[in-house]
Amino acid sequence: MAAALAWDTYTEIDIVPKRLLVTAATVAFMAAAHGESFEFNQAGTLTVDAGATRSATLHLACSPDSDGGALSIELQVPEAYTRKDFDYDDFEGPDAAAADKALSHVAWTSAAGTTDIRHVAAGWYAADPPDAFLFGISQPSHHRKPPASLIAAIGPAAGQLVWTQAGFDKPARRLVATFQFDAAAAARLHGAVVRCLPINSPMNPGR
Repeated sequence: MAAALAWDTYTEIDIVPKRLLVTAATVAFMAAAHGESFEFNQAGTLTVDAGATRSATLHLACSPDSDGGALSIELQVPEAYTRKDFDYDDFEGPDAAAADKALSHVAWTSAAGTTDIRHVAAGWYAADPPDAFLFGISQPSHHRKPPASLIAAIGPAAGQLVWTQAGFDKPARRLVATFQFDAAAAARLHGAVVRCLPINSPMNPGR
């Protein structure tokens, strides 16, 4: 049973133009140009198919400026370049083979139910930490779009966020990252990104 938000409950498939697939560097640039920015990190774990479990990091960035600001959700996969255990290269860059495919499924589950989206993800190799790969989902700030819908569902109670990344060349492949949130972590996430949610939405009633 899904936890429904009155203003936005749907799945986005293949409708995000490439110009909106904003990386963390772009969010940082916009923040410098337009003012304040806010970030949140949460440690978790991931597996690729039946492989060994290793660490992962969930990163959210919010640049709330109404003219050019962005909200982004990112999954950091360590040792991607050295392990080459997934189709990372198919997601890298604006002209990536998977650039227009909604192969990312992100779900938040708590006692209230589950809210999930299926979305296009950008991808890039990171300089820090070395050999890491990042999958990124983004949208303009204050817009009623699936990423904002997902984030607005998080908190104030504890829950679990699961990012499932399907492969491109081999669609049956799965990279699954899991992040556990206690109530305090959910509240910190909400505090970091609430300024980028739609004004007059349940979680951002306006300023």
